[in-house]
Amino acid sequence: MSYLSDWKYTHYLFNYNEGFVKRGLVGEALGSLSGYVSYEMVNFFSYIVLGILSVLVLLFFSAPYIHREKRLGALFLMVFAVSSPATLQHFAFDVGRFDLIIYSAFIFLLFLIHRLSVKSPVAIFFIVSLGLVLTVLVHEAAFFMIMPLTLVFWNYIDSSKKSLILQLFSFLLLFVVTFLVSTRGGYSALGFEEHFDSLKAIYGDRVVGSSLNVIHDISIEENLERTINAGVSFSRLVHHAAFVFFMLPFFYMIYKLYTSVRSEMNFKTVLVLVSSLSPLALYPLGHDHFRWWSLAITNIIFSMFLIIINDGVVRNKVFSFFEENVKLVGFVVFVGFTSGPLGITGSFDVVGYAARVVRYFI
Repeated sequence: MSYLSDWKYTHYLFNYNEGFVKRGLVGEALGSLSGYVSYEMVNFFSYIVLGILSVLVLLFFSAPYIHREKRLGALFLMVFAVSSPATLQHFAFDVGRFDLIIYSAFIFLLFLIHRLSVKSPVAIFFIVSLGLVLTVLVHEAAFFMIMPLTLVFWNYIDSSKKSLILQLFSFLLLFVVTFLVSTRGGYSALGFEEHFDSLKAIYGDRVVGSSLNVIHDISIEENLERTINAGVSFSRLVHHAAFVFFMLPFFYMIYKLYTSVRSEMNFKTVLVLVSSLSPLALYPLGHDHFRWWSLAITNIIFSMFLIIINDGVVRNKVFSFFEENVKLVGFVVFVGFTSGPLGITGSFDVVGYAARVVRYFI
C-alpha cells in the first residue's frame, strides 16, 4: 500500500508552464520527461527518492563504525540513529514529500564540504550555493531545514578568512533567493477556482485544493492564524503530550551525552549543534509541527555525526558513552521502534489508535 497521499501528489503538478512558481522545479523536471505527470509515475519516483535517501542515510550513519575503530559504541550509535522515529521511519512515513529530495541533496553537500572545502574553497562556494538554491526552488522551507547547518558545518571545517567571506556571500545569496521565491513565487495565471478545475479536468479527483492553495497568494498573517488555531486545538495538545512522553527518553539521553562531552566542546562545535534546531523556526509558519520536530531531531543526530567524524577526542567520548550506557541506549532504541514514525500534523499513530478505542467504549 502506498503512503503517497493525493495532497503530496498535487505538489508534483506545479510547474513553470505559465511562468515561475514556487515548488515547481520537481514538477517541471518530471513534466519534461513525460507530458502527463501521472500518480503512478510520481509514486514510483517517490520511492526511488526514498531508496536513495535511505542508502545515503545508512552510509552516513555507518561511517564512524566502518571507517574508524569499529568499536561497539560506534555500532550502538548507528543503531540509535537509524531507529529514531524522526529519521528513516519518518521519511518512509512521509514518502513523496519534497523533504526527501532536500535531505538527499543535504547529505551529498555535507560529503562534498567534508572532502573539498579546505582544498577548493571557491569550488565549494559554487557547489554549495548552487545546491542550496536548487533545494530552495524545490521547497522554500529548505532555507530553514538545511541551510543553517550546511553553512555552519562548512565554517566548522574551514573558518579561514577567505572561506568566511564566501560563506557570507552564500548566505546572502540564499536569503535573497528565498525571499524572492517566497514573495514572488505565487501562481497568477489563473484564479484558484479556475486553476483547480483545469487540473481536475486533466488529473481527476486526486487534485487536492488545500495542496494547490499553497501556490496561490496566502499572506503570512493567514498562515500564522491557521497555525495558531491548529496549535491550540485539543487534538494538537494531546499529540504534543504524546510527543513529550515518547521522546522524553531520547532527549534525556541526548542531555546526558552532551554533559559527558561538554568539556571537550568549543564554540564552533556548539554552534553546529545549535544550528541543527533551525527547522523549529518554521513552527509558527506551518502547522506541520511534528514534521518540524522530525527534521530538527534528524539534524541534531546529523550534527552529532559531523562532529565525531571530525573530532577524535569527542568521538572517543561519545563511543565510550554508548558503551557505558547500553541499557539506556537499548531503552531509547526500543521506544523508538515501538512508538513508530513521528508524523506531520500528528505525533504518533498510537495516539489515533488510542482515541478510537476510547470512542468505542464511550
